Amino acid sequence: MKNIKLYVACFSFVFAMAGCDDITNLNNNPNEPDDTVNYNLNDPRLASTLRAGIPMEGDDEQRIKSLMLDYFAQIADGGNFSTKNYVMNEDWNRRMYRRVQSNVSSLNIVIRNLLPEIEDYRHTIAVAKIWRVFTQASGVDYFGPIPFAQYTVVEDNPPYMSVEDNYNEFFRELEEAVNMLGQESTNPIFISSNSDLLYGNSVAKWRAFANSLRLRYALRLSEVDVERCKTEAKKAIESGVMADRSGNAYLPPKANGDWGQDYNYTMFQITWGGAINMTQTFEKLVTNIGGADFPKDIFNKRNAKKTPLSNIHPEKVDLRATAMFDPAFDTGDWKGVTYGLPTAEYNATVAKSCAEMGFLYNNGTPYKSRPYDVMLFEEVCFLKAEAIERGFVTGDAKAEYEKGVQASFATWGQSAIAADDYLKSNEKNLAGTSANYDDFEEFGAATGNTRLEKIITQKYIAAFPDVSFESWNDKRRLNLPRFDVGAYRYEAQYVATNKDIKDPSNFIRRVQYPEQENQINKVEYDKGVKLLGGPDQSNTPIWWDKSKNYCTSVK
Repeated sequence: MKNIKLYVACFSFVFAMAGCDDITNLNNNPNEPDDTVNYNLNDPRLASTLRAGIPMEGDDEQRIKSLMLDYFAQIADGGNFSTKNYVMNEDWNRRMYRRVQSNVSSLNIVIRNLLPEIEDYRHTIAVAKIWRVFTQASGVDYFGPIPFAQYTVVEDNPPYMSVEDNYNEFFRELEEAVNMLGQESTNPIFISSNSDLLYGNSVAKWRAFANSLRLRYALRLSEVDVERCKTEAKKAIESGVMADRSGNAYLPPKANGDWGQDYNYTMFQITWGGAINMTQTFEKLVTNIGGADFPKDIFNKRNAKKTPLSNIHPEKVDLRATAMFDPAFDTGDWKGVTYGLPTAEYNATVAKSCAEMGFLYNNGTPYKSRPYDVMLFEEVCFLKAEAIERGFVTGDAKAEYEKGVQASFATWGQSAIAADDYLKSNEKNLAGTSANYDDFEEFGAATGNTRLEKIITQKYIAAFPDVSFESWNDKRRLNLPRFDVGAYRYEAQYVATNKDIKDPSNFIRRVQYPEQENQINKVEYDKGVKLLGGPDQSNTPIWWDKSKNYCTSVK
């Protein structure tokens, strides 16, 4: 038996030799890496940070985005939760804080690992730098001063950094990344273009995105450092921001059937059955503006009975709004929820008696794969329009404003003719703002219709629903657009009797640090509070928020 086994083995070996031109790889250990395979583990690490840079998974997205940012921006109402009354939630605050810190840490590892091979990986490093800034800026604008771990050194407990110093680093990193993307590299950004969820390995689009972010952050400084605002805005525009809608930054959900991987608003409203409602603030801003008749053929697509439109709706409306919101599930009414109702007054009938998100179906089926808007061309247009209108840069503010409106109309499936008619209309919304750029009032004598109010109102509508963070940032920076003061706010920090819409202190300024930071990282936490310049409360403004008021609406 041993002889037979030896014969078979020898025959097999000879046969293998005869069938191969090169048998040198027989001497290689298949379990050890060699230089014929790309073992760059930074590629999947970087790809994973794209989703982690914003709260996309179900748990975090609902708590951070739908039940905090959307409330603060009054752009949608996700249910009966006290965060709309500016009451903080420790668990939810920890989720955002942890997400930012862990994502920056992962990006630091990518950059640190690739820097020794910068000639080959300059485009990859540049994208990691851009996303690192995007992630950190979200945390800074949410909390104020927070740690910003560096990739040049390994820090066990990174110190808190002021908001101003964070922004200085943002501009420096973005400029460096744009310069790197303008140079040749022997390698693409990612090994596979499928790993680049935003731009499919397009260096040009990443470059425009970086410049567009730089413009966004430049305008953030408009009230605290106007000269820096001008300098950064000018550099961003000259270097090349998004030129059209093909540059839009989208992140697709995984949509693979796993829990929490669908487009999240579809999951919340359709899978979970909880309506995401229109607010009265949003209703007031879209009522009558543009002068188009309210379409009578819309109905509630979530209700199997296809609840038709009732007689409770505006006579004229911004047509985008009727694509954004369906009539109420039960009543067919098209109206908004009163903002900030106390928990005891927010009863079970509110959700089903007010207009709810209506864009969550695609060809009759739940739109689970709808991409998440990260930054859109229309926002870039409105950023440029503001910068030009306020004299920060040169250009045609009206042209940029109108391009932004036209792009937003296209995003929401409205015709170019409808957009043109809208832009010619002097019909005013319930805040007193019209769409026609030439129909305006000067700030000193205005009643809701300054050009800045037009720009920010249109930027607000165009941000719905995914970019509501920017709407809250504008509200804090400019007190625009016009918001309702909450029916109830946390009384320990907000004066309940003051309902003045022109008083910025009536609206939430920031999110408190997680209490856990005070408990386990007290030395650095205390430094962060000192850098904040006020108590760790939700009514303490952060550095770029100077509590300015540009709202001139009288109601």
